Order: sequence, then C-alpha cells, then structure tokens
Amino acid sequence: MQSSYKSHALLALITAAALAPFVNKAFYVDDPLFIWMAQQIVRHPLDPYGFHLNWSSFIQPMSAVMQNPPLCSYYIAAIDSIFGWSEISLHAAFLFWATMSILGTFALAQRFCGLEGRAPASPSSQELRPPDKRANAAPFQAALLTLFTPIFLVSATTIMCDVMMLALWIWALEFWLAGLDRRQWWRFLVSAALISAAALTKYFGIALLPLLAVYTLGRGRRFAIYLAFLLIPLAVISNYELITEEKYGHGLFGAAMIASSSISSATRPSHLAQLLMGLAFGGGCLISASFFAPLGRGKILLAGTIVFALFAVAFKFLIVSWVYLEGNEAAVWLEGALFATIAVGILALAATNLVQQKNPEALLLTLWVFGTLAFATWFNWSITARTLLPMVPAVAILTVAQFKHHQKRGWLKYSPLLAAAILSMLIAAADYRQANCARAAARLYQQRFGAEARNVSFLGHWGFQYYMEQWGAKPFDRNHPELVRGSILVGSLNDPDLAHILRQKVGTVDETVLSAFPFVATSRIGSGASFYSSFGGPLPWIIKKIPSERYYAAHIR
Repeated sequence: MQSSYKSHALLALITAAALAPFVNKAFYVDDPLFIWMAQQIVRHPLDPYGFHLNWSSFIQPMSAVMQNPPLCSYYIAAIDSIFGWSEISLHAAFLFWATMSILGTFALAQRFCGLEGRAPASPSSQELRPPDKRANAAPFQAALLTLFTPIFLVSATTIMCDVMMLALWIWALEFWLAGLDRRQWWRFLVSAALISAAALTKYFGIALLPLLAVYTLGRGRRFAIYLAFLLIPLAVISNYELITEEKYGHGLFGAAMIASSSISSATRPSHLAQLLMGLAFGGGCLISASFFAPLGRGKILLAGTIVFALFAVAFKFLIVSWVYLEGNEAAVWLEGALFATIAVGILALAATNLVQQKNPEALLLTLWVFGTLAFATWFNWSITARTLLPMVPAVAILTVAQFKHHQKRGWLKYSPLLAAAILSMLIAAADYRQANCARAAARLYQQRFGAEARNVSFLGHWGFQYYMEQWGAKPFDRNHPELVRGSILVGSLNDPDLAHILRQKVGTVDETVLSAFPFVATSRIGSGASFYSSFGGPLPWIIKKIPSERYYAAHIR
C-alpha cells in the first residue's frame, strides 16, 4: 500500500514537471470558444450558448459554432471566480485533469496487467509463483507511456475539453470495474455520474455506455442487473437534449451529430485515402508505443517493412497528389507511411491480445482501441488528433502488458519511455511555439495600431482572434467584406482566407516575420501537418524544415 502511495505521488510529480514548461502557453485553436462560453456563464449561468460571434468570418449563434457541451466551460468559469482568466491560472487548473488521467491509467493498468482486482488461480499458485519485478513495474510504465504520448502531452497544454473528458472516462471505467468485482452498488452510481459528466464535457463520453454494456455481459449474465445504472447517463443526455432544444430551437447533442456527419460526408476524400489518413493520425499520435516493440525479432521487422513499403506507395499517389505542400513531399509520404504502419501494429497488438486472452478484459481493450479509431476516421467532422485521445490509455496498457517480458532489466527498461518523452516534448514545444507566435503577432499589432483599433480588421481565428479582440480589433466579415479608406487589415500570410484582401484596394503591405519551431510542426499550412484537423494536412505532426511565420498589415487606400 505504501508503495502505491509513492507511485501516485511520483506520477503526479512527473506529470506536473512535464507540463510546467507550457503553463504560459498562449490560448490556441478552440481555447477561445471555451473561454468565451465561460465568460457568458459568469454573466448568465443558465444560458451558456446565448450569444453570437464571428468565428468563421461571419456572425453565427454560439449554439451553431460550439459543437461541445458546456461542462468544461463551467469549470473554467469556476476557476475564473478564484484565479482569473490568465493563461497561467487556467493551464495550472487543467493540470488537475491531466494528473487524474495519469493516475486513473495507473489504476486501470494495475487491473489489466494482472496485479490487482483479480483473484489468483489458486492459493498454491500464488505462493509458488515468484514475484515478477517487470510485471510490478508495468502499471507505472503504462501511466508514463500515456503521459509521454504526443497526443496526450499536446492536448494537456490546452484548456479544451479533451483531457477533462479523458479523466472522467478513465475513472468511470475504474469505478464500474471495481463495482463488478466487489458487487458494491455505490461504485456503479459513482461510475454513472462520471459517465454523465464525461458526456456533458465532450459528447464522445457517451460511447462508454456500449463499451461497458458489452464488457459487463461478457463477465456473465448474473451481472446484467447492474446495467440499469447505465440508464442514468442516458437520462442525463436525453434531458440535456430536451432542455437545449427548448432554449435554442434544436437539441445540441443531435445537432452536433448531424453537423459532424454532414461535414464529413461533404469533404471526405476517397474511402482509401480517408483510411490512410486515419491510420496516419493514429500512428503519429501514438508513436510512443512503437518504442516498446521488439523490432529485433525478424518476423516483426519483415512484416513492418512490407507494410511500410505498401503505405509509402499509397501515400505518395493517393494523398500527396492532392494535398497542398510547400516543398519536400517525400517527408510527408514517408512519415505518413511510418505512422500508418505503427497504427496497423497497434491494431494487430489489440487483436492478438484478444485472441490470446479470450476474456472480457481483452475484449474491452480491443473495442476501446478499434472503436475510437473508427469513430475518429469515419464519423467525426474531420480526422483530428484530439478525437483519438481516449484510446491512449488502452494502447499504453496493451503495449506494456504485451512487451513487458521483452524489456531489459534495471533502469534500461525505462529507455523506451525516455525516447518517447524526448519526442513528445519536442512535438509539444513545436505546438507551444506555434501558439505563441499568434499571441506575439497580436500584441505587436496592438502596439502599432492600438490607438486606431476601430479601423483595424483581421483575418485568422483561433488564438490570434482572441488576442486581437482583446484590444478592440474586429474579425473580418465575409458577409460585409468592404473595407473603407484608411482601414487596416492584418492576418497571417498562411491563412487560406488571404484571397479576400486581393479584392481590396491595398495601398501598402507591411510584413512581420516570427520564428517558428525550426524542424517540427503540428499545424502549419503547406507542411502536411495539421494536428487539429485533417483539412489542413494528412499528418498530425511532421519533422521537416519549417519556415517562419509571416504576418501582414495591409493599409487600404
């Protein structure tokens, strides 16, 4: 028990140390949406979506823009009442959810790696079996592997709902499984409450219902009675749908599903190309698992080489041919092939574990991995790294449990984790730098044009919009594109909406150059990397030469 407390304390300390360098990260991607909703909640606690904004270059109601439920913004509003809206205070507050995710993974790994929560085959077998130090280290390694996976580390440096939902998801699983083991009704009640909270944080949380139903029935029909507790999250999300339909004219849960499906069907490339991108995102986001693979084994290396070669050809001719790239196409299709190969290896790992174990736990992990990847590839509005986040603990547990007997002894067994940590920290640093460039540009324009803010419009959204609006600049409106004489239009030269200014009478254009992370990118038009949406590229991140960020200020005649 004392050892377990030490493990929890050490995991919490490592998590805080890993995320501390990013605590001042600029608000980025959809962070502003969650902040603006939180500010609305402070003013009108029962009307979180009751305002309009310009997020896609035209005015829309927040209920149409925001495709996430409001619980995360309620948390941000609560934090604001104590600590304020600063980057440091909010990132520090979200460190809680990252830590709970890692500790929850540790608890699940203890169960799935066969250490706790499972009776031994017989008392005699327990006495005769010598302790396996490699097995005892497995839960700790699984928790660290979850932390040092690019998708988790980058997501944990935002204040969006993804890591919060993951923490609720993991602990809902742990309480449900403990309830089945101990036949304690209150654990099912806590699990049902956590599932409800997960679904009200991010709609994907409701996917826990079929996952737990299949697992429970797999444990035996005698457990079927406990499925009644799953009616609680169903009732919660049903009432949420009715309340939002009455307040905003349409149920927001159903609207999010419809919007996601319509956007995906209208923008999706061929089925094969979509599958390749889904695999590339999966492998790139979970590349840390590959450091544990015993590549020295001839069959694994041969199979991986063949799959890589096939994917390299497919990426070159099916993906790179229609993606906008600024040079070095080889880096895109080679890294895409590598990522897709890793994803196939992860799927094979889950399937192999199911064939070998043939138990409800193996089925749960397999459905957890395959279901999340399938949803992210085929059912989300686009392929995003954030949508793949829920599968990280399952992959970490599978990886460590399957390969623990191939690991070296002593401190060398942590060498794969060290490699995963270095790579993941580099990727998170690149994302950090990209976010901070937008903040730096907005503050530069505030210094130059703050006195005439009413004449300043800007193209570009995400964090850039947040910081520009802080000092009074207005987002460009496609429905009213005219710019009067003497006005100023600013934005990023990488913005695809730049074509709008070509129709204006531009007098002079001042260009500002900000240095990006030099050789890694998570979201850069033309690089092939687009961590937050496959619309911008087929990879979640890339290693190649990354050009500087360029911003402009156009003076209208």
